[in-house]
Amino acid sequence: MKTCQRSLVIAWSALAMTWVWHGSACGAVDNLPASRNFTLDNGLQVFLQEKHDLPLTAIALAIDLGTKDETEQTSGYAHLLEHMLLFGGNDGRDGEARLAELRGHGVAHNAHTDHDLMTFEASCPAAESVWALERLRQAVFFGRLGPQQLESEKRIILEEILQLRDNPVSLGRMLVMQQLFTGHPYGQPVFGDGRTIKTATIELLQAFYKRLLNPGGSALAMVGDFVLSDMEKEIRRNWGALTPGVQNAAVVPQAGRLQKNSEQQIELDINESHLFFAWRAPGFNHEQRIPLTMLTHILGRGLNPLLNGVLRGGRQAVDQLDMSYLPLRGGGMVLLHLTLKEKNIRNARIELSKFLSRLGFFNFSRTDFQQPDQSYVPDFLESARNQMSYNGGNFRESAQNLSVAVARFMLLHTAKGGDSHAEDEERITSTDLRHVAGNYLSGKKCAVLAIVPLAGKAK
Repeated sequence: MKTCQRSLVIAWSALAMTWVWHGSACGAVDNLPASRNFTLDNGLQVFLQEKHDLPLTAIALAIDLGTKDETEQTSGYAHLLEHMLLFGGNDGRDGEARLAELRGHGVAHNAHTDHDLMTFEASCPAAESVWALERLRQAVFFGRLGPQQLESEKRIILEEILQLRDNPVSLGRMLVMQQLFTGHPYGQPVFGDGRTIKTATIELLQAFYKRLLNPGGSALAMVGDFVLSDMEKEIRRNWGALTPGVQNAAVVPQAGRLQKNSEQQIELDINESHLFFAWRAPGFNHEQRIPLTMLTHILGRGLNPLLNGVLRGGRQAVDQLDMSYLPLRGGGMVLLHLTLKEKNIRNARIELSKFLSRLGFFNFSRTDFQQPDQSYVPDFLESARNQMSYNGGNFRESAQNLSVAVARFMLLHTAKGGDSHAEDEERITSTDLRHVAGNYLSGKKCAVLAIVPLAGKAK
């Protein structure tokens, strides 16, 4: 994350990956071949899976530390700490020397911070698995935070914040989430407040993470070309020696209903306008997460989303659209992003409002119709099932995707028992979709943000 562009891609692709995981691969821990999970005495949760199709290993470490743990005085500290641990050395060498050593061992590594968790990931040749695993342990739990490195990372993050403000997509997502979660920990920007970043010191940063960065609030997942029993012994020997800790005791307040609409419009040096709608939604462990995931897929994702015909058909009010659902520990957000001409904003809002008002009565499945008519109508529900199943299969083919998703799942998932994700998905009906539409979208309060070209600029 040495450039803003790379950091933004990581930050938002991480969220996108989270949406894919929650939406189509939440059952990835169900019935996995040659896998094992256990918890060390120090509280570290561990998941191992053999995957021998390629001589590679993927490693992910998720930590229960994110924007939710910050205050106005520590805004951005989690992201700053992630930078320090990812690029810093623990033996007196600078970050460039450490990166050169990792490249020498064939290790590709990265990290990201979001509202709930901090996640580190690495991939390497199978022969370097133990070495890479040990380097990750040393970097995260024994990394030295030096003042020279701190000043360097502060400059990088401050530049990232400036460049973020010139990117309408990233800026819009951040601002509309701040609107939606005003007064809630999720309203804090992940990149932080530039003022708090400027004044951060080693002592303040250490005080922030000292209680939260420990194995008791962490989960380690490895997927790759190794022998389960051998890797378990290695993890128990090295990672089991870490000082015991406790899980993050901070309780994230559940975000309730939005009490009133929120609207904002800003100007940016761009050629086309961006319109964002955001609705409060259920959290990661809510029983309506799966049907809402499927509904947002039907409406704004996939091969032929419903909103595509509503907003891009006829007079074509918008040029592009994308709808997504972000389930977090203390609540969630449904986000609709439209790219359009400024003159079409009013019409797009009218058409969207009309459509959503009818969504609670919509027929999503052929089974909603009488037998003679079933062969003539599209089956949005079945199409979404097939696409999500296909996407989930592709997702699980990547050892890196799977390791990161499982590590995060172990920390976020609190529901016990129940059926697999696939079985839950198969039971979803049109009635379920209409129910969540009525609960979270149709006629519900939302946050709206319009980013338009500077006054006088061609629209």
